[in-house]
Amino acid sequence: MNVRKFSFLVLIFLPFLAKGQITPGPGPGPQQIYQLSGMIISETSESAIPYVTVRVNNTRRGVVSNSEGFYSIPVTENDTLYFNHVGFHPASFVIRDYIRTYSVSSQYIYAVNYMREDTLTLNPVVIFPYNTPEEIKTAVVNMDILENTPESFARANLDPSVMDAIIKTLPVDGDERLMVGRQMYYDYYQNKNLLPTAGLNPLAAMRLLQYVVEKSKKRKNKDLNYWE
Repeated sequence: MNVRKFSFLVLIFLPFLAKGQITPGPGPGPQQIYQLSGMIISETSESAIPYVTVRVNNTRRGVVSNSEGFYSIPVTENDTLYFNHVGFHPASFVIRDYIRTYSVSSQYIYAVNYMREDTLTLNPVVIFPYNTPEEIKTAVVNMDILENTPESFARANLDPSVMDAIIKTLPVDGDERLMVGRQMYYDYYQNKNLLPTAGLNPLAAMRLLQYVVEKSKKRKNKDLNYWE
């Protein structure tokens, strides 16, 4: 076999032989690469924690767990994973301790990681009893508001006298006048053509009908007798 062809074949198959085996690391020798797949669970509720940030050592390399708390990431024996999530205490996972404890011989690692919930202690709240909702509203309205606060500025700006003074200084808009004119015309049209219907007296209706009939007869007789 030609030396050039042999070298070409070695270059082709070398990446396949080295994949998933060993890779040079920062330590004194080559490090085994493991594919870690894990599930992050809460210690209190024993339910999966979604969207947990998983960081390798103090680097920027890491992943985020999915909606079911599952994650998968390649690691080495010298790596340490750090888990962070809002509402939970930070947790860590040392790969070397896990490999030695369970005598891992495969390149695939499966683990369940637990995180402890971070409880918050709120300041006590004093509730004042009131007999009716109206008393609560009155107490809130009469509550003293500190000066130089957003609440005090808002209450001062909403004072009726201040609002009236501001409205008087505003210029009249042409579009506003047009809208007012249209509304006045609409009101006038409605009042003129849509008058309320009053109750009709039956006796008056009968007399009106008789009057119309008599007038129509006289007009007809007059048309027939031209000389009258």
